[in-house]
Parts: sequence; C-alpha cells; structure tokens
Amino acid sequence: MITIIAFVVILGLLILVHELGHFISAIKLGIDVEEFAIGFPPRLISIKRKGIVYSINLIPVGGYVKIKGETEADPEDKRSFANQKVWKRSLVLSAGVLMNFVFAFVILSIGFFVGLPQALEPDMEAKNISNRQVMVVEVLPNSPAFDVGLQASDKVISIDGQEFVSNEDVYNKVQTFNEEPLHIVVGRADEILEFDIVPAVQEDGSVLMGVSMLDTGIVRYGFFTSIWKGLKYTGVMIWLVLVAFYQLIASLVTGGGVSADLSGPIGVAVITGQIVKMGWSYVLHFAAILSINLGIINILPFPALDGGRLLFVLIEKIRRKKLNQKIEAIVHNSGFLLLILLLIVVTYKDFTKFGGQMWESIKNFF
Repeated sequence: MITIIAFVVILGLLILVHELGHFISAIKLGIDVEEFAIGFPPRLISIKRKGIVYSINLIPVGGYVKIKGETEADPEDKRSFANQKVWKRSLVLSAGVLMNFVFAFVILSIGFFVGLPQALEPDMEAKNISNRQVMVVEVLPNSPAFDVGLQASDKVISIDGQEFVSNEDVYNKVQTFNEEPLHIVVGRADEILEFDIVPAVQEDGSVLMGVSMLDTGIVRYGFFTSIWKGLKYTGVMIWLVLVAFYQLIASLVTGGGVSADLSGPIGVAVITGQIVKMGWSYVLHFAAILSINLGIINILPFPALDGGRLLFVLIEKIRRKKLNQKIEAIVHNSGFLLLILLLIVVTYKDFTKFGGQMWESIKNFF
C-alpha cells in the first residue's frame, strides 16, 4: 500500500510540476490557457475562472495543460499559442523542463538542510553526521561474497557479533580470519540477513571477501551551504543523466541493444517501494533524480515530446515560414504512438523482471 501511494504521489507531483511550468509561462506571456488538470480523465470535478477550466480527474498520476492554439491555430486570435513569436513559444515549451530542474534543486537543498544520505569524507564535521553505516557498493563476480549472496547496497551491521560504522574497521576485522567462517549480518531494505562467509586468502597473506565498501551517513548542512550544495549537485546529476542517455542512444545506434537494467513504470514502482523502506531522506534524493530524468527525457528532440515540438519551432525560425500544422500533427501523433509502443515493451520487460514482487504487493494489499 505504501509503495503504491508513494509511487503515485512522487510521479504525479513531478508531472504536475512539469505542467505547472507550461501553465505559468503561458499565462505570464499572455497566451490563453483553456484547462489546467490534475490527473487524467474521466473528469471528477471542475471549476472555471477567468476563462480557464481547473479540473480534478479520476486517474491520479500527473496532469496536463491545454494551451489554446497548440494543435489548431486561428490566424485572427492574437492570444493563441501558434500565433506567438518564436521566443515565446520556445520559452513555454522549455518551461516544463526548467521547472523539473528547479524542483530537483529545491528538494535537494531541503534535503541537504534536513539531512541526505552521502558518502562520508574525512573532513566532514562529525556533528553534521548521523546514522553512520558501512555500505557494500560492489560485489566482485565469483568472489566469496558473491557466492554467499551479498549484494551492492547491503549495509554491514556486524561480523562475529562486532558492530561497525567504518569500512576500515570491517577490513581489519576480515584480516583476523583464521579458518572459521565469518558470520556477517547485513541490512537489505527492511530485512536483516545473515551469512557465513569464508574469505579468500591471497599469496601475500591478505584476506579478501570480494567487496568494495563505503562509509555512508545522513549529512546535514547549514542553510546557505545547503542551497549551494543543492545547486551544485543538481548540475552534477544533470550531467550524469545526459551522459547516461548519450550512452543509451549510442548503444542503440551501434546495435548494442537496450540494457537489461532499463526500467519502466513497474520497475520505478518497485524501486520506489524499496527506497521508501530506506527512509524519507532517500525518497528526497530519489525524487530529485526522477525529476531530472523526466526533464531530460522531455527535452529530447523526439516527436510528441517538448523537445520535438521545440525542434519544429526552431525549424520554422530557420525557414522563416510557418510549417504545415497538419503534417506537424501527424509527426507528433506518430511519435506519441511510438512512445506508447516503447512503454508497452519496457513494461513487459518490467513485468517479467519484477512481476513476482508486484504480485506479492497486490496480495499483501488485499
């Protein structure tokens, strides 16, 4: 139940923020808006004020803005979207993406102020850190840790009854291995798991489990530092997501295919449930990443997306001539159908990968 609510709230909020960007920019630039909707039809309730219909719909995921003249222009209507200057239309089309980035910056700044999970650095002040933990960040294939079932993101709680908050102390403990298996207790989401592991002894006498570890904790900053950290980290995440999309597109172009780790709605829902179990500080972090992803996906120059519509506006600027709206509509509708097809394919992959977890959630719900 918590997973479903969290997924709907997070995804719905991110889409609403995006649409709010289009809405505010259109209003401020003197372009008529016909409807601002929360959720998708069928419509439940609505109210009309100053010519704009504000509605609440049944399907509670996101919303939409209907701007006058987006699909059919009236040459006599000066407040129609299609009759606006190129810079105005470009700004309206880009505003949703900008709002997603701004939203990520805001929630990250709040997160840094109230506390976000981070890798700990030696120069961090101890008074700003809580919930210190040792996290497994990588498990080497065919290693002792891999063989017993340790996974990345596991948190090391204890080894042979000794608790740890430093990966250096864990390493020192492992070096004391002397034939008897080490009893390791880890936290995974909301579970506590126990393993007996026999580390590998190297030729030089060192003892290895086959994991990379990192010290983590909830780190808090002052007000102004939080704003700077939020801005800086938003920029870093935008760059990382752009690089990831470039690698994905390059792989598709070169015939490398789509990574098995690519997730759609079901995958995001499952991951959301796992994140919620880790705590709300992790939810803030995850929501910021999703917001940036949503913004970058929408700015891609693909038909039906904001980036595709922006591309048509720029082509019109270069040609200095209005484009045929019927042809543009056909292109965007075709792009929308391709996106739906892609969504179906990714959802099917999600179902084969996460179907068992989703079915268990549904059974627990009832």
